[in-house]
Amino acid sequence: MKFLMPLLVSVSLGVFGVTHSTSVRAENMYNLMMIGSQLDICSSMQSDKCDTTSWIQANDMRTARLFHLNDVRRKEATRQGIWPKERDDIRQQLATALEEMATYFGRGVVPEYRFVERLRSRAYQTLLMELSEAEYQRLLDNLELRHADGLHEIASLEHSSATTREMVEEFVAMLKPLTRNGKPRIALVTAAARNSFEPIERYTGIFEQAGAEVTWLPVDATVSRAQVEDRCTELEELRRNMHGTYDRDRVNPQRHAEQQAFCADDTAWEGILGRAHGVFFVDGRADTLRDAFIVEQEPTRLLRVLLGRYLEGSLIIGAEGEASAALVAANMITNGTSRSALLEGAFARKAPPEMCDLDNSCPRDLGPNSLTYEPLGGLGVFNFGLVDTRMSQAGRQVRMLRTAQATGAALAVGIDENTALQVNTARGYFQVMGDNGVFVGENVQGSDTLLGASFHYLRHGSTGDITRQGLSNITLASLPSVRQESLTIRFLDDTGIYDNLGTLCNRGASRLLQEHAELIMQTTDDSDVSAVMGRCQVVNGVLGVALNNE
Repeated sequence: MKFLMPLLVSVSLGVFGVTHSTSVRAENMYNLMMIGSQLDICSSMQSDKCDTTSWIQANDMRTARLFHLNDVRRKEATRQGIWPKERDDIRQQLATALEEMATYFGRGVVPEYRFVERLRSRAYQTLLMELSEAEYQRLLDNLELRHADGLHEIASLEHSSATTREMVEEFVAMLKPLTRNGKPRIALVTAAARNSFEPIERYTGIFEQAGAEVTWLPVDATVSRAQVEDRCTELEELRRNMHGTYDRDRVNPQRHAEQQAFCADDTAWEGILGRAHGVFFVDGRADTLRDAFIVEQEPTRLLRVLLGRYLEGSLIIGAEGEASAALVAANMITNGTSRSALLEGAFARKAPPEMCDLDNSCPRDLGPNSLTYEPLGGLGVFNFGLVDTRMSQAGRQVRMLRTAQATGAALAVGIDENTALQVNTARGYFQVMGDNGVFVGENVQGSDTLLGASFHYLRHGSTGDITRQGLSNITLASLPSVRQESLTIRFLDDTGIYDNLGTLCNRGASRLLQEHAELIMQTTDDSDVSAVMGRCQVVNGVLGVALNNE
């Protein structure tokens, strides 16, 4: 506490220029929508996201990823050529386990949920825990059965969550001023995904049902690299080396052929982008998306034209999850947890592989949870500051503030799950929509063991102005108050900050302790608060975090 109070006073003195506006714009036009998580799309492949499954026809739709446990596929999944020598013991254990599972399943075709359920059983739990994410995905890729001709993943906007419906319909509505009463056209970019083929049908279907015409833009990092190196006939090898994906040409030959043709014609994107009123970037990894549009630190011609149209006002952009984080102009967050951010700091380095500690693939001085960022930024769409996603649900406030402190960023925007930030980037105003909120950090100060910032937390319907220095003219939404169902004080990688915002409305301060860390949030004379939906909206609050290693 003695360390935090002077820092909070210093931060509160830096708060300026934010007022509580009493007027609301009659009409807003937005050219950017950033969603804080992947849309919860109901589809024949994602029936758990549907309010009902009665519409799904298993014989007419693709309903599951299928695996074949015959001798050929098992040998492919465990062949020495795709496993590092130092992981040979794990490879042999896996080969034995697959032989046993083949017997268990009668050596037939197995849907993914049954295969994974068996792999997670007590018999193989220890082995599964020793597999890194890359090894686990390598196994699934090699066992996967070729997609059946004529069966497609079918999405249902009607049976998706209300928030997903609202966001999809709102993005399509954002395009309509550009259409001259025609049908909005969307270029769909799946380049952030590990397997860029996987989301295509789901997102195409959902936007088409909202009234748009959708065309997949087959660019990804492997295509961009292949075009530079004249290797468009070697996409499968590049996928393995760059993304750790296997056999996509065998499993989905139609999409592979489509992408290969796109790669071979370096002007193919011109027609797709030229007709589009909007571009939507699907969730995945921020660095993977960046690599699709920036090769050897140079933007591709596709990105330059895309940004040109966006800046002139003839193209609307939407993104979800980590694709939203990739839209920044500088200091793109690529990995890490709040705990590691507080303990280790931030590293301007390439992100480590997921679960790299299990297969010894972590770069020197980095662990699987180390906070990393790309100092040269992402695609350059959002020029106001940092962006992070899944903010409250993953407890990423500290990791975002640490990045802002390390880079000197004046503004850091964290978007919650099932929440979107709409921005008019030309005129500099915004609106929050969705189930949760947007956490904004400003004036971040600190040291290796201390962090302090002023912050805002805004819910659905809140509006204001945005510049690189911060937010102003904020109008807090008026929403009903509901009782919170659960609370935790764990703020490092959990929902502690989000859950305890209500205390600021009631008492003006909140203090949280976890492990060797202490966090204080409080209001000042310059603060404005409003209790809504079981949480507290805050304008000009102050926050401090201290690490006590004693």
